[in-house]
Amino acid sequence: MPTEVKLLAALCMILCISNTLDLFSNGGGTTVVYAFSSPVTYQPRLLTPPTHDAFDARQYRSTKKCKTKLHEQPVKRKEILGPISASTVAKYNLPPDVIAEGWSAQIVQRAATTIDNQSRESDRVLGKATTEIQVIPKNPQDHYAGTVRVAVPIPLDSPGLGIELLEIEGGREDGLGITIVTGLVPGGNAEKAVAMGQQQLDTIMDGETIMYGDTIVSAEMILQQRGSANTDIRSIKTECLGYDSTMDALRGMLSSLDNSIQEASIVLTLKRLRRRPNLFVKIYYPPEQDEPPETIQLQAGDNLRMALLQKGIKLNDPLAQRYDGKSYSGNCGGGSLCRTCAVNVLRGTELLSQPKDNEKKMIDDSPRWRLSCKSWVGYGMKEGEIVIQVNPRQW
Repeated sequence: MPTEVKLLAALCMILCISNTLDLFSNGGGTTVVYAFSSPVTYQPRLLTPPTHDAFDARQYRSTKKCKTKLHEQPVKRKEILGPISASTVAKYNLPPDVIAEGWSAQIVQRAATTIDNQSRESDRVLGKATTEIQVIPKNPQDHYAGTVRVAVPIPLDSPGLGIELLEIEGGREDGLGITIVTGLVPGGNAEKAVAMGQQQLDTIMDGETIMYGDTIVSAEMILQQRGSANTDIRSIKTECLGYDSTMDALRGMLSSLDNSIQEASIVLTLKRLRRRPNLFVKIYYPPEQDEPPETIQLQAGDNLRMALLQKGIKLNDPLAQRYDGKSYSGNCGGGSLCRTCAVNVLRGTELLSQPKDNEKKMIDDSPRWRLSCKSWVGYGMKEGEIVIQVNPRQW
């Protein structure tokens, strides 16, 4: 391949990565490659490996199209979506037939970390790059993978989880695949924990339970030693493992229970396929523009300014004052340095991300205004309608 072509390909990949923000993942990666290319079907686990190596990144790097979401500055999921209650997101759970065909996987290569405070795993060492395989929605435009944590007490006289699993992708020699929950064993520890959690929500973390289609991505076993105040925590990863590998990992964890243990419980981290919340933004134009109101549909986590521009809605205030010391006025390009993109929010303020101090100072003379470049819709992962006036200086 000519050097110029290589450089262009590398530049395209860098641009794609730097502008992509997945609000519903647990972190960003530097290289993303879909791991399964064939449709996921609801069927018993495969007994023979696929004819292609689904995890060979080289097969997909040249054909995978980069889809970018435009954001001028990095943002944190918690800041733009705020606190999220289990009762709210429970409304977005999907039916079993959609879940069975909705999971896929991706390979993520993470850059070297500078502060090792994100994981207990041995491979997340300071300054060391890592490669991970993650389960993801096959349709990320409409679905997202929510995270659920469930605590299951483990009696020493009957160690076990009592969870029925099904492999929907796998049959590989390396043990990789996708395994989902299909049910709870009657009278098993998981079912007892769920029943107990309906009465005592502190047993089921975040008020969640275990549902059909969940996939177990990790497990932590919390052990209380006899005659000791110390607590021992042992963890395993099961994300993107086939049925046999998942069972081996869980059995290995439970096999460590012995008479020296006084009390044990397992905290499961599961991913759950959910639909993305939808919001409707009704837009009114200044009278001099002689444009009828229109409504656009967005999803939780979308940036308001980018959504308006992508829909062809002009945000034009050439006399907007800049706040960065520049002698001229006008559009700062979404850097939160002017008020060109300001909108007047008539209804639905609670559905927008909370303004920071800098934005509050810039619009303190107009309490209903928001800088659309610093406004993300779907705060609290809630649905609803937002009504705004664009170009409010022209009203």
